[in-house]
Amino acid sequence: MIRLIAALLLLPTLLWAQEYPALHDVTDVASDDVLNIRAEATSGAPIVGTLVHNATDVEVIAADGRWGRVNTGEGSGWVSLRYLARQEPNPDYSLAQRLSCYGTEPFWSADIVQGQRVQFSTPAGDYETPGAGLMVSASGVPGLWALAYGDSVATFRREECSDGMSDRLFGLSVAVFKRHGGEVSLLSGCCSITGY
Repeated sequence: MIRLIAALLLLPTLLWAQEYPALHDVTDVASDDVLNIRAEATSGAPIVGTLVHNATDVEVIAADGRWGRVNTGEGSGWVSLRYLARQEPNPDYSLAQRLSCYGTEPFWSADIVQGQRVQFSTPAGDYETPGAGLMVSASGVPGLWALAYGDSVATFRREECSDGMSDRLFGLSVAVFKRHGGEVSLLSGCCSITGY
């Protein structure tokens, strides 16, 4: 009975702690030091990058115990969550107000600002679609959202995603149904919540 009560008391914390991607700030690192990003989730693994002592908006895309996966350069690595403070989510926006999304075949990118606009970049050129709405959560399906912009829509799913071009990993996949210049297309890719 005591175990059941303890599990119920910890359940909200455990559920919240498992929601990634999430933004964090580096904490408790001396001003003349850095936070190491390691190849594996262990303190003995090779260092593949660093974060400055006062880095903010560090996107943790997944966690493995006391370690969080972050991107660095063209790859990803692990940092000790002991030195990262999770930011409080903004109650006005799901995930983050701004998302950066990328895809290949064809190559494309999109800067999405909830409540404002979607800015697309493709080899054929750049264009902006004003009038983006806010992300809406799927009823009964955790980790799934949709965002309408103009006469198009993007859906986001919380899952590990690879851009297929680098060793970077993302915590969100995206499917973009878009209309532009008389053409209709469906694009797929990955998103980051750190914005541009």
